[in-house]
Amino acid sequence: MSSIYRGRDRIQMRIGMAPGLLVYFLFGIVPSVATAVISLTNYSGIPGIPAQFIGLTNYVQAFILDSAGLTGSIRDTLVFAVSVTVFQNLFALGLAHLFTKKYPGRAVFRSLVFMPASLGVTVIGLTWALIFNPSGGPAANFLSLWGGNSAFFGSNSLAMPLVIFVQIWANLGFTTIVYLAGMNTVPEELYEAAKLDGANGWRIFRNITFPMIAPSTTVNVLLAAVGSLNTYDLIYVLTDGLYHTNTLGMYMFNTAFQGSSNLGLAAAINMVEFAITLIVALVLQKVLRKREEVLG
Repeated sequence: MSSIYRGRDRIQMRIGMAPGLLVYFLFGIVPSVATAVISLTNYSGIPGIPAQFIGLTNYVQAFILDSAGLTGSIRDTLVFAVSVTVFQNLFALGLAHLFTKKYPGRAVFRSLVFMPASLGVTVIGLTWALIFNPSGGPAANFLSLWGGNSAFFGSNSLAMPLVIFVQIWANLGFTTIVYLAGMNTVPEELYEAAKLDGANGWRIFRNITFPMIAPSTTVNVLLAAVGSLNTYDLIYVLTDGLYHTNTLGMYMFNTAFQGSSNLGLAAAINMVEFAITLIVALVLQKVLRKREEVLG
């Protein structure tokens, strides 16, 4: 009887998984395979113009003929992704540690930090574009009080730092919540024992809190790295990929939908972006999982 019930449970489990697997197949696997196939054609997306198989021509164009554009996009992508991943996690870690303390207004501060996570990318982008509008925006008016001025998102030196700042601001709440959830699982007895041994706040955080939230660190670092490597929508709203913010996502978008509408080349660029993201994700996962095992 037990084997029969196990068989029924197995069937029910598979039936329950089927809708999710079907959705993943239709909207995950199929588009990914289609992108790989399109990258080997000269598909333009224009009705009436058939696509022709051209092999690795798009990759040759990306890596050799347009090597300067691809190299610049990879550089911008890495600068953006590394900066966002590092600073977003540092700020979120500090805020989460702060939110574990008891003080008046803590719930309000938590809500304010998490609020951007409930906003859409377009709303966030347009809001900050207005704040940093060089013609009468609050930031420009503040600078004018001191006799200064700036193009902000139109500046070659400031556009990337500002885009990084907005990206961190938009995702800081979620990252903080994940760290806070991890900190709440640390046994209070460990803190009490450390205090009895005379450990101060920094030593307690370094030797107890931070090692104990290793799984939260793994999740946050992976999400931040993968998410920032594939970001293009926020950059599109803020700078349209100009002023040294032409990440691979923006390079692909502009290649596909602005100018030549070369969807085959855009698909090849997307495959390059996918390869970089996959390599980074696998390396980070291996390193962070090993760290969890060591600390665990």
